[in-house]
Amino acid sequence: MVFCRVCQKKVEDCAHCVYPIAAARLPVADPKVTSIAYNANDRILEIAFKSGQVWQLLHVPPGIHQELCDSTISSFLQFIARRYQAVPVKTGVHAIKVPPHEPCTTCSTAMQETHRTGSAFEQWVRIQWSCPTCKTATWKQYGQASGRERKVGRR
Repeated sequence: MVFCRVCQKKVEDCAHCVYPIAAARLPVADPKVTSIAYNANDRILEIAFKSGQVWQLLHVPPGIHQELCDSTISSFLQFIARRYQAVPVKTGVHAIKVPPHEPCTTCSTAMQETHRTGSAFEQWVRIQWSCPTCKTATWKQYGQASGRERKVGRR
C-alpha cells in the first residue's frame, strides 16, 4: 500500500499510480531502501523501499542518479525528494500491463475481456478474451508466468 497524495488515502492502485519503469534494479545497502532503477531517456528514478512502497521521481538528471549510486541512499533521498515530482508506482498484480483488447486469431476483430483471474502471490493475471464476431474465446496470461495462451474454441 502507498499513500496517494492526490486521493489523500492509502491505496493499492489508483489513477495516480504509474507503471514501473523497464530498467535494471540495483540493490542497495540501506536500512530503508531495497533497490533503485533509472531510465536515462525519460529521466525517471524509481526507488523501492523495504516497506513495500515504490516511488518514481520525475525529471531527475543523470548526475543525481550517479550521486545516489555513490553515496548513502537515505540521506541523499531526503535531499532530492523535495526537489522532484514524486509519483507512486503500481505494485503486485496492479503493475501488470493488460492491453485494452486483443486481436482475434481467427478473424482479427478486437476481442473483449469477459473474465479475469489472478494471483497476487505469483504476480500474474489471466484474462479470457471473447470475439464478438466469430464467438471464439481465448485465455491469455500476463505477468510473471506470462506466455501461456489457450484457445477455448467456439461457443
